Amino acid sequence: MVCQPPHPDSLMGLRRLREEVKERGDECLAMLLAGIDMYTSVGREWELLEIMRKFAHEAEEMVQNTPSAAELKKLYEREDGREEGEA
Repeated sequence: MVCQPPHPDSLMGLRRLREEVKERGDECLAMLLAGIDMYTSVGREWELLEIMRKFAHEAEEMVQNTPSAAELKKLYEREDGREEGEA
């Protein structure tokens, strides 16, 4: 099950609830709520990493065989627009 993405108020509410439960002395429930908080945080980070990984693979095709900065500089800094070595 994927929760897209949890609302910041929900996360804050979860953390407040965990603190209230901990103050009441229910360590087991507080630990469970801390685990849910961690799972939610790590899950969001994992989703972001997966999106970045997918984009990196897609972007590779977009930039493959594009000229380097040095090649572009050489191309645009020619004086008369002719290839080097031409007379």
